[in-house]
Amino acid sequence: MITWGVTSGSHDGAISVFEGTNLLFASDAERFSKIKNDSDITCVSEYAESEYGVPDKIYFYENPYLKATRRWYARQKPYLKLPQLGRRGVSYTNHHYSHACYGYFTSPYEDCIVISMDAIGEWDSMVIWHASGRKVKRLISWTYPKSLGLMYSAYTQAAGWKPNEEEYIMMGAASVTDHVDSDVVKQIESLWETGFNFHRGVNHPIKNKHDIDDIPAATQAVYERAFCKLLDRVTKMEQYNGRVVFVGGCALNVKANAHLASFFDQVYVPCNPGDGGSAIGSVLARHKKHIDPTPYMGKRIGGKYPVDNIIQELQQQMVVGVANGRAEFGPRSLGNRSLLADPRCKNIKDVVNDCKGRELFRPFAPMILKEDVSEYFSGGFDSPYMSCAWKATDDFSFKYPGVVHYDHTSRLQVVSDGPHRKLLEEWKIATGCPVILNTSLNVKGQPIVNDIGDCLAFTKRTGVLILN
Repeated sequence: MITWGVTSGSHDGAISVFEGTNLLFASDAERFSKIKNDSDITCVSEYAESEYGVPDKIYFYENPYLKATRRWYARQKPYLKLPQLGRRGVSYTNHHYSHACYGYFTSPYEDCIVISMDAIGEWDSMVIWHASGRKVKRLISWTYPKSLGLMYSAYTQAAGWKPNEEEYIMMGAASVTDHVDSDVVKQIESLWETGFNFHRGVNHPIKNKHDIDDIPAATQAVYERAFCKLLDRVTKMEQYNGRVVFVGGCALNVKANAHLASFFDQVYVPCNPGDGGSAIGSVLARHKKHIDPTPYMGKRIGGKYPVDNIIQELQQQMVVGVANGRAEFGPRSLGNRSLLADPRCKNIKDVVNDCKGRELFRPFAPMILKEDVSEYFSGGFDSPYMSCAWKATDDFSFKYPGVVHYDHTSRLQVVSDGPHRKLLEEWKIATGCPVILNTSLNVKGQPIVNDIGDCLAFTKRTGVLILN
């Protein structure tokens, strides 16, 4: 039997395809529609149907009827928004339960705490669960309007970026300066602690007193303080055993995620922790079985991974694209749809940011072999999906500034196996360098490259060669 899991209607639309309990395909809608953060699944559903057949059953990632009660309470019209999925049978799943099941059933754990946290689901914005065996049991939650995610999105908008999309840019901006204005922090923290409804926006409450540039650092500081208080509370729960799964849109805040390593011995953040990942979670909520967590579940571009050609191009041109194998599911390029660059070049950050049309302060991530991490970095957790910002050593920061942010951290892709391991091993032999700069194969405002047509368009626009 073919079943689909679907996320759609708000942002980050996605589809997963299962045959029985086997995951066959998963992709974000934007990869097929070519519209960044697209919520409409029409294009990806046409592809999924042509490749895998018409689904016998569809599981939706949240309950629109329960969500309608909150929308009515918040005076958001229309109150009820039903997914447009044709006449096929559709079953609904609680928003945060979909998050939790995606995280837990793709994790290596059989018993752990699961934290799901985002802007908002139906009513919940944060739920702590205890997962053991086939059961995922709710323990405590935050209910609308209390939401760290909504707070962060409100200040993302106040700082001039698009909420529910460009929070990652504000996170990067938060580290540009090491000065955090304590008055701004106090103002934001006061709103958080007194139960302000950030869903209504903040209307620039700090204007005429502080520069707008103070918002990112202050917001990040308040977020991290509140997050650490929550984590400390979890460690006092009787179900705490040192293992945690973190999911929801807030799990993309890699700077704050580093704190998880101070409270837990083992940490797992899946490759697509936001709403897109719930396309898988809504199905796993029914199957209740662990599956392979591989992120490489999208459209395939054939051929052998071009390790030798990548190294040659990096040495000659400093920058090269690679589009090979199945596309990654989620917002991170993990080697199969990546723009790679030589981090030994002192100005490589400016070169790549210019190529992608991004703000010059934006950071880049290095891919690194698992066994090399401890020599150059500290303070994080093992993360194959770029889920944590690690502290770089002074020597590493001096040698490879292109992959170290202003706060001396790097968002690592920790590589254990596969063709990317061979790439790093061969690169290290050829150059003595332990890392390769790895960023998404796209230009600002566009989705990551998905197919050969996208590759040709990217090369035409940027002049960068893409290897298949």
